[in-house]
Amino acid sequence: MNVTRPSLRDVVVLRWNALERSDRRAEQIAAFLGADVTVVALASERAVPKCTCLVVDVETLAKAADAMPAGIDAVTGVTTDVAANVFVYGCLPTSRHEAILRLLSGGEVTAIRPLSTPGGAFRVASGQREWCGQFTGLSLGASDSQRDARLVCAGTGRATILVAAGDEPFFVSARNDGARVFFVASDQLADLDEKLDRQSSLLRWFSRLAPLMMFLRGALGDRVWHNDAPRACIIIDDPSLTERHGFLEYDRLVESMRRLAFATCIAFIPWNVHRSRRTVAALLSSNDCVPSLCVHGCDHTAGEFAAASFDVMYGKARLALERMRTHERLTSVPFDDVMVFPQGLFSVEALSALKASGYLAAVNSDVFPSAAPATLALRELLDVAVTRFDDFPLFGRRYPRDAAEFAFDLFLGKPALVVEHHGYFRNGYAALESFVAQLNNLDDRLEWASVGTICSHACLTKASAGDGADSHVRFYTHCFSLTNTTARARRYVLRRRTQSGLLPSVSVNGHEWPCERDGHDLMLEVSLAAGRTAHIDVSANEAAVAESAWKETAIESAKVRLRRAACDFRDNHVDTNPFLNAIVATARNVRRRA
Repeated sequence: MNVTRPSLRDVVVLRWNALERSDRRAEQIAAFLGADVTVVALASERAVPKCTCLVVDVETLAKAADAMPAGIDAVTGVTTDVAANVFVYGCLPTSRHEAILRLLSGGEVTAIRPLSTPGGAFRVASGQREWCGQFTGLSLGASDSQRDARLVCAGTGRATILVAAGDEPFFVSARNDGARVFFVASDQLADLDEKLDRQSSLLRWFSRLAPLMMFLRGALGDRVWHNDAPRACIIIDDPSLTERHGFLEYDRLVESMRRLAFATCIAFIPWNVHRSRRTVAALLSSNDCVPSLCVHGCDHTAGEFAAASFDVMYGKARLALERMRTHERLTSVPFDDVMVFPQGLFSVEALSALKASGYLAAVNSDVFPSAAPATLALRELLDVAVTRFDDFPLFGRRYPRDAAEFAFDLFLGKPALVVEHHGYFRNGYAALESFVAQLNNLDDRLEWASVGTICSHACLTKASAGDGADSHVRFYTHCFSLTNTTARARRYVLRRRTQSGLLPSVSVNGHEWPCERDGHDLMLEVSLAAGRTAHIDVSANEAAVAESAWKETAIESAKVRLRRAACDFRDNHVDTNPFLNAIVATARNVRRRA
């Protein structure tokens, strides 16, 4: 699997001498996107190789101007003369830095100044989807005066404002002869290895991350990791399959789905295996734009998948699958073997148990294990799925509050997975339909599908270096489907994280297939004719897991029955009755104050 290096580099990151923190972060971000990155030290290698994209800190250029006989005029020789696209960051309000801004922008960007109104939202330009992607036309996040500033433009109209901080230019592009130069008014880039806490929103990193990613995506196109088939689904937690569960009415939901062509998934509690109504089951088994099912816990008791015992987690995971299979046999309603954890609580052992039980993936609102310290790095939250824990894919989902968070997900190649409960339909289905429209507006390629389809097709792709005849694919689940949607035969180099254990066994369309390990990745090659599909199955070569010794006791079973009855009464009678709801709300407030 030898890869030929192209004569024209994808990305060159310029540094002056020692590799500074900002240079290292620029290299990290470009490499994370899958670009071919070369770091060049100007102090020792005055010749900069030709490249598609050049990324440089202004201070590096200032040091080059100081050291070269031609002074500041030498800056063009190491920037716009060698690259068609130049990204300039790290500018400070000094005369040395601002002189470089004026030179590289043809006099259009003249200075950098503090924000006039710190904390204002970032506003992404409309009509610039080539560069801004799914962020196009959105207002999002908040600027920070500690790291963000504003650019001062001459106002001749030769510059394009891609992102504004409030009403002031923040990320700007300008033409300089044959090159396009991009300037960002931030003195920092994101550190992809920064450890995060569970409350972190990706929007906090927008100014330090998105502009450089926009630049690389726009300039390199399919030569960096991207997702050509973005998908979405709305997951509704807890409902039983009765004509009405709380405020959710299946007839009205299906009517809305068919009218607007979107997809929903019921996170079904396996304990309800024998409680589904025949009429609702018949509706959901019709396969005509109806909700799908996935697995929501087992008994749906408090923190039931947060225990640190693998044996207990394995027993519950297996029992949940058995109940779902029984339910499918009784009702003919299929389900996806994807787990949604009750209350969003789970342990590392629970993920290992799901893997051992053969689940496809987990989908959760929180991707941090409940009892573990905040060990995830920014790069792991930026990936399509978190695979840190036993290489098992954990996909994130969000409540429908801020479309910008879903835009960030889609921009990164993630699916748009929405979560809600029956209370979302208290006032009907207008809010749901409005949010569906917002998601559709983020990307006109958006496909609506079940969570099983979304997880089993989740991947990032990029064209190979050189002529781009081959495609590289990074996938996440042990069962993965790949279709050649091009008009000619194509060779695919596929990768999946597989850190631990022996090299897995791989089959393609039911036939044993050769594979190898490349660092932390499993790697294999598949050639497909136009329109053909490969079904890839990765099976770990590990010792079989013994049957779990965990069994639910009679007392535990009685407690579960009482809990489920109480939850159903709450959803169907308390929540839907204004008088009872007010009493319960008052009692909760009194208890909270006490």
